[in-house]
Amino acid sequence: MKKRLLNSFGSRMAALVAVGLLAGLSASAQVTIFDQTFDAPFGPTQSFAYGYFGGDITNSVYSVVTNVGTAGTSALVLSNNAAALGNGYGYAAVAYQETGLTLNTNTSDAAYTLSFDARCSGGNTLEVRVVDLNGGDLDTAPTPPGYGNDLTLTTNYTHYSLNLGDPAVFQGGSGPFSPITSQWVIVFQNNGGGGGIPPAWTLDIDNVEVTMVGTVPPPPPVTIHPPITLPQGLDMYAGTEGNGFYDRQDMVSVQSSGLGWVGRATAGNPVIYSFTVNSAPVSELASFQMYLVPNLAPNNGPDWAAPAMVETFLSGDTTSATLRFTYKVNQANGNTMLLGQAPYTNAPGSWNGVTSPYYESGALGTVTSASGILGTWTLKFTSSSNVTLIAPDGSNTNLVIPPYNTQYLAESTSFNVYLACQPEELAAINQTFSYGNFAVTGVVNPFSDNFLADTTLNTNIWNNGVSTSPANVFLAHGRKQLLTWSKPAVGYSLQDDGALNNGTWTDLTQGPNTLVVGSLGQVVSTNELPPGNAAYFRLIHRQFSQLQVLFAGQTNAPGTALGYVGSPTPISLTTDSGIATVTINAVDSTFHIISGANDKIHIVDDSGAGNSVDPNDTQMVNGSLTTDVLFETTGSFHVTASDVTSTNITSGTTPVPITVNN
Repeated sequence: MKKRLLNSFGSRMAALVAVGLLAGLSASAQVTIFDQTFDAPFGPTQSFAYGYFGGDITNSVYSVVTNVGTAGTSALVLSNNAAALGNGYGYAAVAYQETGLTLNTNTSDAAYTLSFDARCSGGNTLEVRVVDLNGGDLDTAPTPPGYGNDLTLTTNYTHYSLNLGDPAVFQGGSGPFSPITSQWVIVFQNNGGGGGIPPAWTLDIDNVEVTMVGTVPPPPPVTIHPPITLPQGLDMYAGTEGNGFYDRQDMVSVQSSGLGWVGRATAGNPVIYSFTVNSAPVSELASFQMYLVPNLAPNNGPDWAAPAMVETFLSGDTTSATLRFTYKVNQANGNTMLLGQAPYTNAPGSWNGVTSPYYESGALGTVTSASGILGTWTLKFTSSSNVTLIAPDGSNTNLVIPPYNTQYLAESTSFNVYLACQPEELAAINQTFSYGNFAVTGVVNPFSDNFLADTTLNTNIWNNGVSTSPANVFLAHGRKQLLTWSKPAVGYSLQDDGALNNGTWTDLTQGPNTLVVGSLGQVVSTNELPPGNAAYFRLIHRQFSQLQVLFAGQTNAPGTALGYVGSPTPISLTTDSGIATVTINAVDSTFHIISGANDKIHIVDDSGAGNSVDPNDTQMVNGSLTTDVLFETTGSFHVTASDVTSTNITSGTTPVPITVNN
């Protein structure tokens, strides 16, 4: 069945057609909602949330560590340091997050089982929380610090299988838990101590899996929505489903030195940072953010990770908007000073500069524009301490950073500038944050960028690789269109044509593919639109049927007889250390890559000569997987990939062998 909608943009008419339906899933006694072994590279739906700690714990860090898992593979490791602080106990937590879930269709908690393996170097006990997209949760310990139904940990791995509907294990926490939301967060909190002994431990977590019992109904038909004309400029979409509407997108300056004001700004040589808002979401809470960050490598969360930084936070509407100036010092992995929250509640400048603790708030002040959020907002430093906030309507506010704190904001190893956005509320989700301009002057290495004149993001100036989803930060030039469609939509690709039913549909592959909450989407550039005064769009459903395996030097070429172009690039045991790069694509019968395919892949080579591939099955991300194969002998070799998740998928072998020289 075809469905057509008409929508006008400029002189063109868009006819939107969804072609084909997703194949339904059959009833099953058990469905895997997600399965994380920590052995494969993390995809866009998988992430960690910041942990927390207290009691006698003085420091807590987490990472994925090799060779510590249940089978000698990787595991999630939480390590803690402690001091005798007189509490006699301690706790620390790490959270694993999965987003974009679609198979969790049963509304009953009792239909779901959470399983994992865990051990702890110091024994102790484990509290587990399961949190949904809206903050509702189930908790093994509903009334901390009583620690209710904590799980007993030992120094050896123990396998736990917990039914979410078992009241003897899980109780309701801060709000009702909804298992059918697209995001789950699993929080692992280690609790221990007693007798005044400072608790210090290492917690290992492996093989986190959630399964569901019951019939899975077929997914609904895919619906394509009318196109939206994007504002010209630097457009940002806070579109990933992680962290609800507190998700952030950002980009950072490539220039990483000579951008600081401390020790340079004077009344005669002010240092000025300014940005222009070209278009904003229809929301009074949605925020444009600029960060000034000394001495920290590019990071998606500098407001949390940086020991010291400045943040400006702009929100409002077309009639009134306010820019807030805030900063922090000596608070890596925290943001309470930025927010003026406990214990950082003392008035700025109230410290004597000597006696600790001082705990001053970093929220210094605001400026408000009666002309609204659009226009240029400016920070003008006239000394290391003095800054003036200037709004688009000329309103200004003078603020003072306490002089004894400016030393922490000075550039020593690096300095970066970030532009960012954050929706802050559901109403701002899937709306455009658009910057028109940025400039920094008066510094050692000044630079500016007129986004309205740029045709593409200037990667000599900006790095969007620090974003949660880099494709959600892009330049819109001309009359770019954003088309979105409903999920799940594995295997669907966007096409356009100048007329219906003439057989000349063209794949739209330039992208970027933009992830928006609850939907999938793609930006269509002006040069991708067909000639004439009409443009029609459709989604075509391509069936994932086979794997394509290519060496470096070969590129996927859908619609061609071979499905690729190019030849394998020979490698050397000496100069390349015998390492060859291999890409595995999930493709249909015409070699189109199936976006959304995330199957696990097993890789082997045909040498029989001790060559090395990853012994662990590795998960594809959005239809592709790139990995390395180590060849230890000279010769000509093939690599074969098979699908572990779906055994009906035809395996693929590199069509041309790679040559390995000395």
